[in-house]
Amino acid sequence: MSIEVVLIPLAIALTKEIAEGISKQLQHGGQRYTILPTRMKDEALLEQALNDWSCSLRKAESADSITFGGEREATFIVNEEGCYDLILPESADREAFAEWVEKVELSYHHYLQQSVYTSLIEKAKEQGLILETEEVLEDNSIQVTYILNG
Repeated sequence: MSIEVVLIPLAIALTKEIAEGISKQLQHGGQRYTILPTRMKDEALLEQALNDWSCSLRKAESADSITFGGEREATFIVNEEGCYDLILPESADREAFAEWVEKVELSYHHYLQQSVYTSLIEKAKEQGLILETEEVLEDNSIQVTYILNG
């Protein structure tokens, strides 16, 4: 008997219309900000994804501490669900940043898939499962088949 596991890349299609619909406005200390929500939760993976886009992470702890760094620095704040939301000055081009966030999320999900894959391989080995086949499919999903000992 064997068991198959398929790891599918999680691509989030964040279109311009959706981004404009879900972005929020924040005002603090006389300044207005735009918030673009994401589904990214892991700080280390977010930093790796931002690095792919020659950008670094600036994490704001609260509305009081929002500052904007250099050109290659993105400011994020953690929301109630534990996800990182991108904080932009009100004057920022929302459409351009929504497209950029989509690209960062694709990089993030690539690193997330690698992390899950590595964990799966290690745990399966610990459980005595024998890897029968491993295949990367056209959509970049990874299909692994294990032989169950028993």
